[in-house]
Formats: sequence, structure tokens, C-alpha cells
Amino acid sequence: MKKILKYTVMIFTATLVMMSCEKNEIAFDAVSNTDVAFVQLHNQIPVPTGTEYIFYKVELNGVDLSRNGGDPPVNVPLNSWNSLPTSVGRYYETAAGQASIKLYQSTNHVLKYDQSANLQTGKQGLILYDLNKPPVVFDEAETFINDRAPYFTDTVTFIRFFHLMQESAGVASNLKLQYQYQYVYNPLYTETDALQGKIPAGYKIGDAVPAADRIRSPWINLGGPLAFGEDTGWQIVPVKREAWISQGSARVDFRIVVVQGGVVGVTMTAGDNLLICRDGRNATTLNTSGFTDWWTSYVGRRVYHFFGGYRNDTPGMALILYYQR
Repeated sequence: MKKILKYTVMIFTATLVMMSCEKNEIAFDAVSNTDVAFVQLHNQIPVPTGTEYIFYKVELNGVDLSRNGGDPPVNVPLNSWNSLPTSVGRYYETAAGQASIKLYQSTNHVLKYDQSANLQTGKQGLILYDLNKPPVVFDEAETFINDRAPYFTDTVTFIRFFHLMQESAGVASNLKLQYQYQYVYNPLYTETDALQGKIPAGYKIGDAVPAADRIRSPWINLGGPLAFGEDTGWQIVPVKREAWISQGSARVDFRIVVVQGGVVGVTMTAGDNLLICRDGRNATTLNTSGFTDWWTSYVGRRVYHFFGGYRNDTPGMALILYYQR
């Protein structure tokens, strides 16, 4: 009786498996990415002070990218100084080759931008910088180098700087710019400091070094000089943690030097040749001391630094960050 029951169960189980296979066929419907482009859109179009270019409808090859999934679908517009997709590390998929890009303003969908771009296979970004010109297209190949070296109190971040500065509406800058950074060598007391007797009385390993005793690096070039529309590619920047127990972040200072085409007192300072520009989107006057900035940088992150706007017109210049990883 036990054997009969066992065989009956086995036959019943086999029948269920066969029925399951018939109802749920596995289709190997993978699509080759040989002719597929993966795209991000970055809206860096300068706009008059106090306004924004909000594109409520964004079409790439006729597909509305601003309509996200859901029932009903959720509208996600492309705002000024922002990107689509809004999620970090995401891309839209479309056919490689000549692509149509259309942007519509207002809820009535008034066509404001109608340009095209040649898309390659693989990942790339499209930077919109002028309503009447095609976007800057840049390759997003995974060419950055992962730094596997051990660190005690620090590690690294990855930065990619883009030169998008215009002199005024429709006039791209002819200046070549060098992006530079500076960081603190010794924000915390380490085991090495203890072994060398460098920790003063009242302090211990992991304590913050007083501001007066901190040593800063020289200004370091991030990549090479850039003309309008160029970028540095991914560059490694040290991030020295400023707290013993933390996720790993630190202040990193930045500045921009004019290396070609500049005029002292007009487009660059004397001495350091720092860029003279309207510093800030709402700035009404030139910053004659030169463009400098700082950001909190995070270990392991990869971030674009878009430098766009009008050098001597409104809106002025600004650095816009977009985290890629």
C-alpha cells in the first residue's frame, strides 16, 4: 500500500510539473545591445534670474521620458540644472544613430527645444546648454580606475568636471580652464602620529587636529585644461575623513584657473590667474577675486561637476553636481 501511494504521489507531482511548464513557458527574449544607446539628459540651459526652464514633456525619438510608470503615470518634468532619469546611475534606452530631442514648456506642452544628436552604442550623456543648439554628447564608458590601495583614515572619490561656460547667450567661451582641488592632509590624529610622538597632550588617536595645525595640500590639477564642451574624464580625489566614526566625508576646496585666452583684470586675476566671472546664478556683478568653491565629498562616490552659465551676464556661473554612483 505504501509503495502504491508513493508511486501515485510521484506521478501526480510529475503531472503538475508538466502542466506548469505548459502554462509558463520560459521565453529567451533577450535583445542584443549592439545597436542600443543608453542615455541621460542634463539640463544646463542658463535661464533669466528668478525663472526656470521646466520641461513638462521630454521626447527622445518620440518617446515621452517625463511619463514614469504607475497607474495613472506620474509626470516627472526636467527642471533647470537637473537631469533625467532622476535616479542615480539610470539611463534611458533608445536606438543608436540620429536621435530627435524635443522639450515642451508649460502644461500646455509648448515646443521650446527641437534638436537632434548622433548617439553611439553604449552609455552616454546629453548636455542641453542652449535652446537653439544641439546638445553636447559625451561618452560614459566605464573607464575610471578603482583605487585598491589601503588607507588608514582616508579613501577616494571620483570627479568628472565639464566646461560649459558661455560668455553670454549664444556665445561659447573661448577660454581654456583648469579645474583644481585642495584637501587637508591631516584632519585626524592617526596611529602613525602616535608612534612618532606627534599627538599633543590632551589628544588621542581619532581626535580632530586643531584647525591651526592642519596642513593643506597644494592646489592640484584635476585632469588637464579644457575648452568649451570638454570634460576631464573620471579623476581620483582623496577624501580625508574628518570624523573617526563616519560614513567617510570631508571638505574639498576647488578653484578654476584660466590657462589660455585670458586677459588680466577682465577674465582672470593677476598672479594666480583665477577665473573672473559672475559667481552665482543671481549675481549681478563680476567676482574680481576669482572663482572658488568647496563641496563635501564622499568616499566611493562618482559625481559630475557641471560648470555652466554666462561668465558676464545673467544668470552667472554655477557648479551643479550630479551623482552618477
